[in-house]
Amino acid sequence: MSLRGLMRGNVLVLTVSRILWSMGDALVLPYLSLYILALGGDKPTIGWVNAIGSLAACLLYPIGGYIADKAGRARFVGISTVLYVSSFLIFAFSPSWQWVALAVTYQNVVLFYMPALNAIMADSIPPGARGKLYALTIAIPNAVRIFTPYIGGLLIDRMTLLPAMRLGYMISFTVGLLVAFLRIRYLKETVQGEGMGRDVVKIFVEGYRNVLGSIRWTFRNLRGYAVVSMLIAFMGSLILNFWVVFANEVIGLTEYEFGVIMLVGGVAKTIVSFVIGPIVDRLGARKCFMATFAIAIPGMYLFTLAQDYWSAMLIYGALVVSSAFMWIASSAYLADSIPREMRGRVMAGLGSGMSIGVTGGGYSSGFLVFIPMTIGSLISGYIYSYDAAMPWILQTVLLTLALVFTVVWLKDPERAQV
Repeated sequence: MSLRGLMRGNVLVLTVSRILWSMGDALVLPYLSLYILALGGDKPTIGWVNAIGSLAACLLYPIGGYIADKAGRARFVGISTVLYVSSFLIFAFSPSWQWVALAVTYQNVVLFYMPALNAIMADSIPPGARGKLYALTIAIPNAVRIFTPYIGGLLIDRMTLLPAMRLGYMISFTVGLLVAFLRIRYLKETVQGEGMGRDVVKIFVEGYRNVLGSIRWTFRNLRGYAVVSMLIAFMGSLILNFWVVFANEVIGLTEYEFGVIMLVGGVAKTIVSFVIGPIVDRLGARKCFMATFAIAIPGMYLFTLAQDYWSAMLIYGALVVSSAFMWIASSAYLADSIPREMRGRVMAGLGSGMSIGVTGGGYSSGFLVFIPMTIGSLISGYIYSYDAAMPWILQTVLLTLALVFTVVWLKDPERAQV
């Protein structure tokens, strides 16, 4: 099919949703760690807040995956988006870091619709075009998103941090309401649900009972991917929340300057994403994983040696490009590997892709990856406080280990699932 024929229906709705989110939450997300510090938290607090969020997400993700496969996906996604959007009000009016922690926890709990969202996207893209379409659904929103962190940094520079962040969260809330409306109104169902009734206790019991079956299927069919995904989730959580803190405290950059760096990184990611998709479809995901490791392993260590604005920009831009390779390739890999009838439950465990922990990359999700993410977030603040460069040094070592696992265990699927 032509690109115009592919970019329609659910794919179009979800792409437009991502474009709108790119004009909203990207204003504030890169600066959340600074917001926590400004509201009285410290470095370990940053890690604890994000760890609590990851742990909270574990609670309902199995339920979200079960509902997605058994009762349908489209309406579930639309209604749950409204709950997610409401979390921005808590962020906007938080008087202390404890309220931010509450907002992060609540936001991650209601994000349990993500397995259904990921499954809808995978269902709606035909085999053979998944690399191209996943690349475009990332590149097009990112073309808008590249300016948003820069605007967020500019607002902080002009208004100071707290007023700028509160304004940014209110903008995110307004944009989110529009996203929720589009999803409720226009998303179309991709599976025939069996119906689940109104017995909430039964839904929870059946949802958690299905977890063991999903885990067994995952490690029987996708063991290599699962191990690499969990390892990368752990190491990504060591650094994800400290990019802007390291840039500010160690390299000496202002929030505005780091916003410009993210702008340049976003431009590079957008340009590269347009060409990554066909490469994934032609070469397979495994070889693209190798490209990520080839850039990211030396890049993580080199970031700790950055001395000024220009060196930080060059290294960060290269890491963003490598992250784009990883995210697009892993998204296509999962869609090709998981049968439609169980995508919701398996994606509840593995998410929809892998991220190496670069701000602005994809968001790793799933209860199997949330566990290592929680552990990584818990210790990240203490490691950073001991030695600011240590999280990136550990990232270099663990990425090398992930490369070994990829070579030994991870294979491209022999036949793409519909």
